[in-house]
Amino acid sequence: MTLIVQPDTSSIQAAAESLAAGQLVAVPTETVYGLAADATNPAAVAKIFAAKGRPANNPLIVHVASSKAIEAWAKIESNWLRNVCQAAEALWPGPLTIVLPKRETIPDAVTAGGPTVAVRVPHHPVMQQLLAACPFPLAAPSANRSNSISPTRAEHVAQSLSDHVAMILDGGSCQYGVESTVIRPTERGVEILRPGGISKEQLQQHFELAEATTLITEAVSDKVQDRHQGVPNSSLPSPGMLSKHYSPAKPIVFVDQWNADQVPARSVARISFSSLSADEASRFCWHRAASESGDLNQVAHQLFDFMRQADNSACQLIVVDRCVRTGMGAAIMDRLDRATR
Repeated sequence: MTLIVQPDTSSIQAAAESLAAGQLVAVPTETVYGLAADATNPAAVAKIFAAKGRPANNPLIVHVASSKAIEAWAKIESNWLRNVCQAAEALWPGPLTIVLPKRETIPDAVTAGGPTVAVRVPHHPVMQQLLAACPFPLAAPSANRSNSISPTRAEHVAQSLSDHVAMILDGGSCQYGVESTVIRPTERGVEILRPGGISKEQLQQHFELAEATTLITEAVSDKVQDRHQGVPNSSLPSPGMLSKHYSPAKPIVFVDQWNADQVPARSVARISFSSLSADEASRFCWHRAASESGDLNQVAHQLFDFMRQADNSACQLIVVDRCVRTGMGAAIMDRLDRATR
């Protein structure tokens, strides 16, 4: 059984040594727990794909300690790209990933053979301390089996990947509960490849203040994914773009898709985004309110944890609310759209 350890100077140094030796370490971030490896070591990166059962065409995000470190791994050679990165600095460290042209210092295994690399400056203090202890960047997708529910607690990692990691650094429950927002600079502006912890509205505010762009397009991951369907070994530009993703083992549907005649409430695990009356909640086999008031930041923070709990319950079907597709709601609905397919 993998050791879950509290992060301190000694355990973080031990984690850095394990990573330098080519092993995998699970580490908390502000988004979800990551499965970290030395991003410059192709053999270590291959262990990530093997442990997760991850498709080889699905690239990884490279985590660095500061924005100054990005140019060692990505090419920022045009004024436009520099403007975008300077605008992003207002949101770093934090849950924002930028896809940029890659340097040869990053192995093809990290980028799925593609010409770009996804880079991020994480905010979580444990991840920051680990990056400071490592003389290399960390490739770190979510620490779970591919296409399953992302982990937001150390015990979630232990449940699925305990045989694959040297240790799990326990940083408690993740702040955001959903992955980072991924953006890609284009000739026309900035394209959101995956909605996440930074909303489109936040991007518009910060990028316009920095005069980096006035055009931020809606998430287009389905369209991008469609362009890659049926193309052998075609690398995706960003993680989180597979049509089926974030899925529990049990079937999950939105509340408006639930047929109570086929699956009665007593066989349903119900995740609501605001409180239900005691009478309504008691109808279900299992129920949790991800927020008492409909606060979507609270919903995002709780969602994956509650999906796991529902999956482990005695229910036959998981039924979940919908929400608006603005602010944090865009990230929530992106995850649920993929989970319910």
